[in-house]
Amino acid sequence: MPHPHPIRWLREHPRAADLTLATLITVISVIAHLAGESSVNDPNMVNPTWWTVALVIAGAMPLYWRRVHPLATGLFVVSIDVLALLISLPGAAFLASGVAIYSIGAHSFGKSRTRVMMIISGLIFLLFVAGWLRGLELVDEFLSTGVMMITAFVLGDNLRRRRQRVVGLAERAERAEREQELLAEQRVFAERTRIARELHDVVAHSVSVMVIQAAAARRNLTSSPETASEALEAIESTGRQTMNELRGILGVLRTEDPEEAAILDPQPTLDRLDALISTDDLPVEMAIDTSLDTIPDSISITGYRIIQEALTNVRRHAGNVGHVAVSIGKDDGQLKISVADDGRGAAADDHDQSGFGLIGIRERVG
Repeated sequence: MPHPHPIRWLREHPRAADLTLATLITVISVIAHLAGESSVNDPNMVNPTWWTVALVIAGAMPLYWRRVHPLATGLFVVSIDVLALLISLPGAAFLASGVAIYSIGAHSFGKSRTRVMMIISGLIFLLFVAGWLRGLELVDEFLSTGVMMITAFVLGDNLRRRRQRVVGLAERAERAEREQELLAEQRVFAERTRIARELHDVVAHSVSVMVIQAAAARRNLTSSPETASEALEAIESTGRQTMNELRGILGVLRTEDPEEAAILDPQPTLDRLDALISTDDLPVEMAIDTSLDTIPDSISITGYRIIQEALTNVRRHAGNVGHVAVSIGKDDGQLKISVADDGRGAAADDHDQSGFGLIGIRERVG
């Protein structure tokens, strides 16, 4: 099994990376301290002892918490470095402080960060004031330290901003993906609703007609064979028409081209009402007060389906009907449809309580 690259492994385990960095800087600082090297030529340099080594370690090892507590870590590390320089500790430098300030820029934000940076700047300034009062020439060190601190902070802040941009882009991409999934679900639901509505319109009316005709054929099979034969022919004709419409709907489901779908599934419009009524046994009287050719196809299809559902409901729920009046007209540019019957209602057991037809009408009308 191949081992992961060390750099990649450290990126995937930031806490281990911080421990490695803190340990490395601690070792470098201790070695520099024991070697007695210093960037400041101070005759009062303190000789290395156990407590000076402990102080050097205390000024570097807290970098382990530089991501989780960047402000506290930065303030503590810089304070230790300032103290080490104030007491003329050999090997004292701002290596750990530079990493800590970089971490402040990379892993913190807001007013707290500003306050901590102001405190750190004040500590560094007071350090060099104290050195000047002791007669040490620290101008070059002050300038180089200031440039290093500013550079470390700017680099860390740029990293934080870049990371925020990446996170923002990822969140926007995820949000856009969720919106696309939601839109796709809505389209699927709308298509399922449309298919269910079309199937209801086609099947409910046709089956209602076929049931009525089958009952008539059964009643007249012996007493009036001719009437029974006519009823069976009506059932056959209605069945063929229903099958053709179902094939059209299934054809639409198999194609993704809207134009091809329109060819496969030509929806019936108001100009086909005569064919609808001719296959029906209801005594329907039509009254059309407008030109059907001037009605847009989308509205005409809706009107046809509404009348079809209304006649189906008359057949199912009105009971014995002697007259059904269907009127079509326009009022203030709107299509007006009225379907009225003189039935008294069928028995409760005969009612279809699904209500899907009325739901479909409401969905069509909006």
